[in-house]
Amino acid sequence: MIRAPFSSLLDDHRGTALIEFAILLPVLLILFLGVYQLSDAIMAKRKTTIMTRAAGDMTSQYRGLTTGELDSLLDASTKILMPYSAASAKLRVTQITVESSGTVFRVDWSRSRNASALATGRYYATAIPAAYRQPNTVYIYTQSAYTYDNALSSFFGPITFSDDLWLLPRRSSTITLS
Repeated sequence: MIRAPFSSLLDDHRGTALIEFAILLPVLLILFLGVYQLSDAIMAKRKTTIMTRAAGDMTSQYRGLTTGELDSLLDASTKILMPYSAASAKLRVTQITVESSGTVFRVDWSRSRNASALATGRYYATAIPAAYRQPNTVYIYTQSAYTYDNALSSFFGPITFSDDLWLLPRRSSTITLS
């Protein structure tokens, strides 16, 4: 007799879909936000790579540059990061000459934006990849770093994307910076 009043509730399925939706909604929202953040981070990484390539590619096309022209080129390259803030973007372009021995390289010049330029002088070639230790070769070495501050940074922290690129000067054997 006690079961009789509750037996009708056991057969009633009218609120099942609402309860299932209430259980799945937080999971679906977290999945959606995660996919959105992942795609946004991938786009920031891609723009960092494009910024590095643009700065290196444009620099390698000159025979000579002034420091003002190179600074303008670095500033223009960081505009590629839009809509992300370029304030934290670090970009450096350096001309490196591997000396005739192949065991020493020389930093001819270096300019940067929001980073320190490499000091000019001679260094041991172990600091550069083995494939680039070709005697009497000049390279334009471009480095970048971008700190991506995601919406979930309180859980994961900011992510730093970095890239580097080695190019040969295109129109001359070396690029002068004055």
